[in-house]
Amino acid sequence: MPSLFWDASALVKRYALEVGQQTVNVLFNTLGLDRMLTTAWGYTETYSVLLRRLNAGIIDWATFTASVTALQTEVVDSSDIGLLSISDLTIFASVALIRRHNLNATDAALLTALLDHIADLPRGSSPPVVVAAD
Repeated sequence: MPSLFWDASALVKRYALEVGQQTVNVLFNTLGLDRMLTTAWGYTETYSVLLRRLNAGIIDWATFTASVTALQTEVVDSSDIGLLSISDLTIFASVALIRRHNLNATDAALLTALLDHIADLPRGSSPPVVVAAD
């Protein structure tokens, strides 16, 4: 089974009560963290969604703290989840996707990083599946 590449729109469901959380948790629990990929941007976007929900009064301080602690533990502190890098070269290369598919800059950079990762996989490997909810 392939790895899963998490966009923040889907990753946030791991840490916030919303439609789809149960499905996301099943994927994490079934496949394990070592089958998950994201980027530092995915982490910061997820954190920002949680903070906006706190500031809007949608979640309380205790829920926010528990959520960002779990996010930090699984994505940053653990060596299990794969973090794809987004360099300046990746960002500049992503302009081609922006032009071709009318993407926003962040999505284009994330997809370019993923395509670079796929290009580096051993021949015959299954490419990661993108998980997004937007």
